[in-house]
Amino acid sequence: MLSTKKLSSTLSLSSWVTIGVVLSVLITTVSVLLLVDQFTRNYARNEAEARLGQLAWQMQDALDRSMAERYIDIKILAQRPSVREARDPARMRIIFNELQKTVPNYAWIGFATPDGNVLAAANGLLEGQSVAERPWYKKAQKDFFVGDYHPAVLLEKKLPAAVDPWRFVDIAMPINDQDGRFKGVLGIHLSWAWARDLARKLLNPANDRYDVEIMIVREDGTVLLGPKGLEEKKIATDSFRASLRQPSGAMRELGDDGRQYLTGFARTGLSGEYGEMKWTVLVRQPEQIAMAGFKELERQVLFVGCLVGLLLTALVFFLTRRLVAPMNALSAALERRATGDDKAVVPIVGTYYEIQLLSTTLSSMVQREENYLREVRSLNEGLEQRVNDRTRRLHETAIALQQALDSQRENQMQLEESENELRAILQNAHDAFIAIDEDGIVLEWNRQAEQLLGWAGKDAIGKELAELIIPLEQRELHRRGMKHFIATGEGVVINNRIEINALRRDGSELPVEMTVGCIERRAGHLFIAFLHDITERQAFRNSLQEMALTDILTGLPNRRAFTQKLPEAMARAAREQQPMGLLFMDIDGFKGVNDKYGHEAGDELLVQFAARLTGSVREVDLAARLAGDEFTVILERLQQGQADALIVAEKILAAMRGPFVLSAATVNLSSSIGVAIYEPGRHTDQDALVAQADKAMYAAKKAGKNRVEWNTEENPA
Repeated sequence: MLSTKKLSSTLSLSSWVTIGVVLSVLITTVSVLLLVDQFTRNYARNEAEARLGQLAWQMQDALDRSMAERYIDIKILAQRPSVREARDPARMRIIFNELQKTVPNYAWIGFATPDGNVLAAANGLLEGQSVAERPWYKKAQKDFFVGDYHPAVLLEKKLPAAVDPWRFVDIAMPINDQDGRFKGVLGIHLSWAWARDLARKLLNPANDRYDVEIMIVREDGTVLLGPKGLEEKKIATDSFRASLRQPSGAMRELGDDGRQYLTGFARTGLSGEYGEMKWTVLVRQPEQIAMAGFKELERQVLFVGCLVGLLLTALVFFLTRRLVAPMNALSAALERRATGDDKAVVPIVGTYYEIQLLSTTLSSMVQREENYLREVRSLNEGLEQRVNDRTRRLHETAIALQQALDSQRENQMQLEESENELRAILQNAHDAFIAIDEDGIVLEWNRQAEQLLGWAGKDAIGKELAELIIPLEQRELHRRGMKHFIATGEGVVINNRIEINALRRDGSELPVEMTVGCIERRAGHLFIAFLHDITERQAFRNSLQEMALTDILTGLPNRRAFTQKLPEAMARAAREQQPMGLLFMDIDGFKGVNDKYGHEAGDELLVQFAARLTGSVREVDLAARLAGDEFTVILERLQQGQADALIVAEKILAAMRGPFVLSAATVNLSSSIGVAIYEPGRHTDQDALVAQADKAMYAAKKAGKNRVEWNTEENPA
């Protein structure tokens, strides 16, 4: 009895198995939870940093684009005749007021004369006062100038009171008249409310939603825009120092208040006319707020993990008990027999071979005949148990399979809904959307593509893209580029924004801006392209180019155009082995008309002179105005050399002898013309040819004016 009690006091096999399996399940569950927690924490932090970096880049891009627009505004304003001539302050004030009404953030617009006094300004502010000592006036006398953020000085008490103190960014440029004489400086004070408006429009929705802080920091660390307690104070955070080394990025840093922040940064002013405006845009968010979603997910994962762990523990406990139940039954029977209970039956257990062998051996020792009957009964009971177990398992498997099928069907429906939503978005996009496979066959073609390119979707899908929109001379290059990218993964078009001419269905070509992306699939590459019509943009660009090469007063090509065309004409003459000529002329007595009747009469005379000059030259010739009353004519394809040039020059003289009817008076003038001939094979450059013609013109003036003189210098080969 004593030995029996000692044996029963030790832990049973079922207890040891249960403890071991439960510990294994708990260790596995905790390990998985820790791994998931670390992965989700890193993923959440990277996503938050990427979002803040994107917000910083958007603010930087808005600042750069807005400064580019301000640069264009002052350039256009400087081209206005009233501003360039600087003779009518009232008219100039009207122009400045109109621009200020259009762009309210222009706090002050004014024009200062060479002596530094303000001639005209929006709303008359500072007119008659001296700005000669202001940095924007001093530095803009020679070239375009953009001044950094600074407080208001002269205008602090003249402008209306505002919530925030007046702070400006200065934009100024020199103004020269048509003769190149310095007329003064055109200046604009851009209110710092401009930057606040950009931040409010672009970033305040994010600030309201995510508690984001936005700061603009100058290179010396001064906060120009940010929280009220930090504005116009210097900071030296890790993110600011990192922005001085790289253009953009995001990082985790410790703030001055001891809190951890996630900060995105971007650098402005890295290119363009205003490269000196190098500001840093910082967008930061407390890490606790940025990771709030992760914390909620962490709690949910912990709850689910604990719940799964408890369920697994209960399941393991149940299965373990079931596993060792036969051993417990055998042990109980042996204990009863050890106490003297002869009626106790030793069970026959068929779960394990070892248990079965042990129970059979023990039972045969008690009663061999009865053992056979019990063994058959035990086998029958075991068979029924196995049948029930398998039936139960089949039922559970069927239920699990049905649940899996239901889940798959639900996922398929969600996938189809997402696909339909994406297709609807692409179909109604403002840009043309096209998708093709790696063979160039069109798979998708939205409504904007139909309107832009003239092909209906049903006609375009299934056809090769090159045959639809690629011009004939570029199709082979397009196909080679596709093959090269598929083979090597390299291409100049993929993931870049380019401008090309697309072919419409009616055969016309349309300038578009195209962005192409590539998606790798198991079935092959999928190429997606967005096309945007840039016809108006190119027209605007061409008009600016034409303005840059045209004299505004006369409509003739200006000095820049002449400088470009003369070398081209000399190259053609050398290539065709035909001489060419250069006429250099001015108006005799122009200064007297200008002084006597005023600049308006002088301008009117120049316009009429240019019109007569244009009517006197041949179609192959080019007439240009250099400056003031100086004009040139490039004569090409001179079959007889000097003789042909003389015919054109005499025709010009004859045209200029007629009276010029001006608004102020009718005047009779003439012109002095100098001629230089360029012979192919002679080493004469552009500057030498112009100098020869200019020298000949002054010889004509000395000889009595109203005549043609030739350059007689020889240019040895």
